[in-house]
Amino acid sequence: MSLRATAAADLVGILQDTDTGGDSVTITAPDGSTAVVLGFTSDIHLSVDPGTGELVSGCKASVSVLISDLEDAGFGAIHSVADSSSRPWLITMADSKGTETVYKVVETNPDRSVGLMLIFLGEYEQ
Repeated sequence: MSLRATAAADLVGILQDTDTGGDSVTITAPDGSTAVVLGFTSDIHLSVDPGTGELVSGCKASVSVLISDLEDAGFGAIHSVADSSSRPWLITMADSKGTETVYKVVETNPDRSVGLMLIFLGEYEQ
């Protein structure tokens, strides 16, 4: 087995382990259909501007999910929706205290080498 195949298999094992791996996230398509998948979540609201060294506040949230889980849910084409009058793809995820937040998808980056989709999220006003 190649190193890449080993890494992909390890990723599935880690992400699918509900005790130590991924967190449940709900994906809602623009048509209203939903699916719950496991993913690695991140939500950081403070970062450092590398040019000035100043602290910058803003939403930097993301979730990484298995592409196979998206395909199994019928969500093979998650993407940002540029038209503000159209309903976007939504991700609902909880923080470490269990508080759920709904985000819109602003960018997707598939890593087909290991079967992972990195989804960048932005603030969403319902």
